[in-house]
Amino acid sequence: MRAWIATIGSLVVPPWTWHATELGHGTQTAWNTAQAIVIRDTAAFRDAWTRLYPNTSRRPARPAIDFSKYRVFIVTAGAKPTGGFRMALSNAVVARDSALVTVTLFTPPTGCGVTQELTTPAVAIAVPAAPVPFRIIAHERADTVRCN
Repeated sequence: MRAWIATIGSLVVPPWTWHATELGHGTQTAWNTAQAIVIRDTAAFRDAWTRLYPNTSRRPARPAIDFSKYRVFIVTAGAKPTGGFRMALSNAVVARDSALVTVTLFTPPTGCGVTQELTTPAVAIAVPAAPVPFRIIAHERADTVRCN
């Protein structure tokens, strides 16, 4: 299993309930490199949503986000050689002095057929705009879906 970590922010976690919500994910996005992007306003979110879903006929409605209360993270995996790759929010917790957001890059199951096209998986996640350091931890593992 391969993992990578990004730290965003550097303040102390105050005592409150903390959560994260997956807003959407795509496999044919406009990001070709692995990265974590922090979005702090509606205009940037509008642009990111169109990059997450570049195909307008498949683009869901953009969720309404109150940026005075929330931030949006876009975590991208970069270009992958075939279909069958996808990303999802796995977990989000406050641990010690950091908020840990874990995403998983699912790889195609062994032995399953996949499309022979480049894919660019990414996931959008909303988190409270609290002044805490966020750590994004990304794991990679084989998907557990059955082959058709």
